[in-house]
Amino acid sequence: MKSFPILIGSLLLLSFAANLEAERELRPYRLINADKLFVDRVEDEYLTRLNGNVNFFYGDTEFFSDQAELYEVKKIARLFGNVKVVEDSLTLYADLVEYHRITEEIFLTGSVYIREDHNDGTERIFRSDKGEYHREGQKIYAFDNIFFHDEREQINGYSQYLDYDLASGYGFITGDPKIVVVGEEDISISGQRIEFYRDFNRLAASFDVLTVYEEYTVNSDFLLFFMDEEYAVFLGEPALQSDFADARADKFFLYFEERKIASALLEDNCEVFFAAKEGGEKENRINCSLMELYFEEGKISEMQAFDNVKSFYVSAAAERDYFNNAAQSEKLTVKINRDNEIESVVFRGRVTGKYRFSDKIIDRSVEDSE
Repeated sequence: MKSFPILIGSLLLLSFAANLEAERELRPYRLINADKLFVDRVEDEYLTRLNGNVNFFYGDTEFFSDQAELYEVKKIARLFGNVKVVEDSLTLYADLVEYHRITEEIFLTGSVYIREDHNDGTERIFRSDKGEYHREGQKIYAFDNIFFHDEREQINGYSQYLDYDLASGYGFITGDPKIVVVGEEDISISGQRIEFYRDFNRLAASFDVLTVYEEYTVNSDFLLFFMDEEYAVFLGEPALQSDFADARADKFFLYFEERKIASALLEDNCEVFFAAKEGGEKENRINCSLMELYFEEGKISEMQAFDNVKSFYVSAAAERDYFNNAAQSEKLTVKINRDNEIESVVFRGRVTGKYRFSDKIIDRSVEDSE
């Protein structure tokens, strides 16, 4: 008869151990701190409420907040107030966070701030109204009023939607996207869609692309910007505008040195309209197959045109004495001084037509002329 109570006690002990193991299975989190803890059973769900200085681990991810609700069967955690989530080199902040352990997805709402720490001590940050972090896929999504900054590359970005792959370093932004390359003079790029690659070493913008640098703007359908090599390629009827000159070609290249514009190359069907002096009308024209522009201190200092060059120039020998000039050649060099005034015009190779510059007149066919 004495063995019966012992058997019942053993069964109770086994039942308690089984319930404890089940409880552990239902509670895959490790609580570090909470000022208050409440546990309720709602139908088939265990709901744990944590209040005050909440800190716990859910899986490998650490959470901080003012309050939290843990749904242990659904494996969902909801956090409220001053939420901070830490995972490896990634830290996420928001007013509200919902973590789905089964799918390893974190949903952030309100004052979203995501910081990615680099090995060299610099950081990349993202701010938005809403965001998502998909842990398994290493993906970040951001929505509405987005701003991001890369400290190492000195890049700022703005948009309404962001898709960023942490593993590959590839991402894109849409919804009035703009990227600003920060320098002594910023380079601003906008379009319908902008893609960026590992560490922003390459940018690609498409459709209605507008690139702005100092007084220069370039409109194009497509843009590729190679940050490390410091040059940009413009495709799709690119057109450059400035106070001094407007230019069109099938393809543009802009070259930078330490993020300052150094030169430009125009290829195929080039057409440039320019003024004879600062503030003047852009009534002078050059057509050619290839053109190079050189810059000093952000201003065009020289234009070189090659192959089937046709030029039309309006010169002023005196205040009210204008001459219309038309000439053709294989090469044309126009030099501009620092006051944005034409300093010299030089034709070379099969020169034909009439040209008058100041008190000099060309009206002949020669190999070299100036």
